Amino acid sequence: MNPDPLSVALREVTDCKRLLETLITSSETFDYPKAKVALKQLNRKVRELAKLQTELAREVKRSRPNIHVLDFSKAEAQAQL
Repeated sequence: MNPDPLSVALREVTDCKRLLETLITSSETFDYPKAKVALKQLNRKVRELAKLQTELAREVKRSRPNIHVLDFSKAEAQAQL
């Protein structure tokens, strides 16, 4: 699985916007059960995004090669002095 992080973020933010609108609309009409469901869905989204963030951070860490470039030209120049 290699999802595009930008696409995932856009999809999740759009979905959260919809959930917030549902929560706000239900609070205007005093629909407590509907507001409670929307809040649970928002909490679920937060957990999903946190898991995705951890997964993407792990993937970035794995993708970085464990290679260090040594620049001997500076050492040679100082050795000649």
